[in-house]
Amino acid sequence: MADKHILVAGGAGVVGRTAIDAFEEAGWPVTTLNRDDTALGKGQHIPADLLDPNSLDASSDTLKTVTHLFYAALKPNADPGVEADENAAMLENLVAALRRAGAPLERVTFIQGGKVYGAQLGVYRTPAREDDSRHFPPNLYFRHEDFARSLEKDGIRWTALRPDIVIGHSLGSAMNLGNLIGVYGSLCRATGTSFQFPGTEKAYRDVLVNVTGTDVLRRAALWSVETEADGAFNITNGDVFRWSHVWPKLAAWFGLEVGEPQPISLVQRLHAMRPVWRDLAKANDLAEADIDRLAPGAFGDFIFNVEADAIFDVTKARRAGFAMDERSDDVLLAHLDDMRQRKLIP
Repeated sequence: MADKHILVAGGAGVVGRTAIDAFEEAGWPVTTLNRDDTALGKGQHIPADLLDPNSLDASSDTLKTVTHLFYAALKPNADPGVEADENAAMLENLVAALRRAGAPLERVTFIQGGKVYGAQLGVYRTPAREDDSRHFPPNLYFRHEDFARSLEKDGIRWTALRPDIVIGHSLGSAMNLGNLIGVYGSLCRATGTSFQFPGTEKAYRDVLVNVTGTDVLRRAALWSVETEADGAFNITNGDVFRWSHVWPKLAAWFGLEVGEPQPISLVQRLHAMRPVWRDLAKANDLAEADIDRLAPGAFGDFIFNVEADAIFDVTKARRAGFAMDERSDDVLLAHLDDMRQRKLIP
């Protein structure tokens, strides 16, 4: 990999951390980029605000050798127009800085997700395929993909990886469902409550769901770059499930009865349970006493109340040679084991 150099932007989130690990383990020289100066990997780190093009100028010596960009940065905003404009500017500013530095950029790999199909709207065509029609704009992922296509004329290739509900380690993420399940189950046990599904009966019993574990995503990140896979690819564990199939297994992991689906606002309830979590963290010497750093409830309030199938067709990636054969219940249980090992839950 002596002639290759990958820049991972947005390395603090679960996807970015996964990509950093994947490329470092494979022997790639890796530079990381994030808003603060906290080193994220073994290589060089660039602190930068991607909305400020000038913040990258001091790093031109590092950028000038970058051959591959793995882009996992995201700046959420409730206004889809503002979100699209800001996130488009971030990616475009970074690529412009690489080109100003004279980087021999060969490929841009960027992360999309269910939002590209309209998952944020609560319903979309399923199983979603990569060539499905776009929903009515704006959408930040449309902007990213259109920009990536514009780079083709300069010989820069692109890959869009589309995981759905990533299950893996991160702190401070607004969309970490695995951590949220770990926190919710731990609080159920601490308060003597059954492990009730915190959403609707229909979402629990009827809806088909898929998720993506970080082991699959780690392989996909490396596969997309090393095989030069062009275009967009749905990436999941490879299976689909209903929460009613998986929830009893999660309850058993916590040693709890399953209970019945009972819609609640996790945002409100977890906010009210902050003192209980602080006491739980102190009593069990946990690594994080701030419940909001572990798992904000808003993502669960959305996911656990979706009443239409939310699944991807992964045939395209399979035909291109990428294997997805995990069981999502195993992935979720392994994540809880990992949380306990990291002393994030008791």
